[in-house]
Amino acid sequence: MYEGKHTTKQVPPNKPRKTGYLRVFFLWSLVILLILGASGYIYARFLEERIHHNDTFYNKGNKKEVQLPQVTNDEPVSFVLLGSDTRGTPSDPGRSDTLMVFRINPKKKTAYLISIPRDSRVEIPGYGKQKINAAYELGGPELVIKTVERLTGLEINHYVVVDFQGFKDIVDALGGIDINVKKKIRDHFDGNYVSFNPGMHHFNGQEALEYVRVRHVDDDFGRMGRQQQFLRAVMDKLTRFSNIWKIPELAGIASRNIKTDPDLGFTQIVSYGEQIKSIGRKNIHMITLPALSTNEMIDGLSYVILNKPQMNWIFDRIKNNLPLQLTRKEKQNKNIRIDVQNGSGKPGMAQVMADKLASFNYKIAGIGNAKSFNYAETQIIVPVGKEDIGRKVQSELGLGNVSTGGVVSSSTDAVVIVGRDFAYMTNDTSNVNNKSGNQNY
Repeated sequence: MYEGKHTTKQVPPNKPRKTGYLRVFFLWSLVILLILGASGYIYARFLEERIHHNDTFYNKGNKKEVQLPQVTNDEPVSFVLLGSDTRGTPSDPGRSDTLMVFRINPKKKTAYLISIPRDSRVEIPGYGKQKINAAYELGGPELVIKTVERLTGLEINHYVVVDFQGFKDIVDALGGIDINVKKKIRDHFDGNYVSFNPGMHHFNGQEALEYVRVRHVDDDFGRMGRQQQFLRAVMDKLTRFSNIWKIPELAGIASRNIKTDPDLGFTQIVSYGEQIKSIGRKNIHMITLPALSTNEMIDGLSYVILNKPQMNWIFDRIKNNLPLQLTRKEKQNKNIRIDVQNGSGKPGMAQVMADKLASFNYKIAGIGNAKSFNYAETQIIVPVGKEDIGRKVQSELGLGNVSTGGVVSSSTDAVVIVGRDFAYMTNDTSNVNNKSGNQNY
């Protein structure tokens, strides 16, 4: 680290480039390996062996490799992307400095990149409520995956761990990067003082690393923004034709500083890269999980408290391959009130159905149990004259029998009674919190 004030070289601003969402993508290492295909399959296979985790730390002494569910080529696939500024070792694994989830649905031609604040207070299986970045230190990628699956309800298929120290070597190998510092930054950390003035800077590796590690000038969300800005600049340099001759050096640096699950092989990396390219930037949706508070003090520690209703809405949209903005038709749903009842016998299904309906912007009038738990099929009951609402709900859910009856109150437009058909196709009850043990809904 440098002591004192930086004297980074000022460069005149350039005309903004059209970077697109893909260039913000965290997996710079995968892009390097994609390009590497032109340099030789044998060399690529050698590097593939280097990026796979073999450390006993990651399995807490269990020599059995972490087993993740695999999918076919046309099924949705989800990655956990971890960035750490300390190289993981059995004695010092470090905490995850950056945590993202990337989900691709090749059939629907959609992708989502979700940033999770590292100080988010979440339930870590076996360890209680802690900051989510502690999961990596406590149990490596396997525990991170369990924590993320519990939080998001998404099934994780692969992970990639990147040591941020490797970015320093990448930047130096590329001859530095240009970053537009948007505001004056002054910070102390690790016993060092850093200073950046507003404007364009040409950063070497050390300076760039210090820039992304700044943490005391704003909150976690500002830091994530700087990290994305940094990654965008690195990607811009990596994709220039003039840097093709540096591929062997860059690939070697990447292989020393990233680790993946054993099932993420070279051919899969190429396949996923082609899928991302075919999806196009307009269909790659980026979001940071929303927070109720960014500085909640609990037992002397500062936490980010996530906004669970908004977060549940986001992941229901993702599971249904919907954009993260309401469509025109969905905006019209806000005036439709639906009462949801569990008739499946499986605990939590009314809440899961309510979250799904809320993701389509319906107003949830109430959640409870049906008079019977013997409904084989989901029922959508509407008053006479509102059959069009029933058919609309049926179309968006993709299931349910529409009927008219007298169980709909005057303040409700429809009643959805969850049947076993919905319960059997739904495994996610991670966000269900019953008020007491004898409640089924």
